[in-house]
Amino acid sequence: MSITLNKAGLDPLELAGPDGAHPLDSGVGQIDVTASAAGGDGSYTFAWTLTESGDSGNILAVLAAGTTNAAQYNTLTVRSTASAGAPPAEVDLAIKCTVTDGNSDTAEITITQPVVCINLG
Repeated sequence: MSITLNKAGLDPLELAGPDGAHPLDSGVGQIDVTASAAGGDGSYTFAWTLTESGDSGNILAVLAAGTTNAAQYNTLTVRSTASAGAPPAEVDLAIKCTVTDGNSDTAEITITQPVVCINLG
């Protein structure tokens, strides 16, 4: 069994704005990944998980993990709490999709979504 991901438009997400606009939230659909499975018995279940890295200042929070059991993962929302005067910070979200078929065979794939948090003061 194999998985491919359609990650068209999955560019670094910039959450940038003046101090008065912070905290800044991403919108539903700004992070959008779709998995396609092949092989196995053809009956698939999907499970999406997130791992955050590079957030030593704790400036990025997951507001809602969204729907994590469908082929398309596009309801994740995050929040930047960058402080005025702080340098821009890039946080990486590892987005992993695990697909299981009716025979309990599994396949996994992970991509990284960079999120840049900037407070323009």
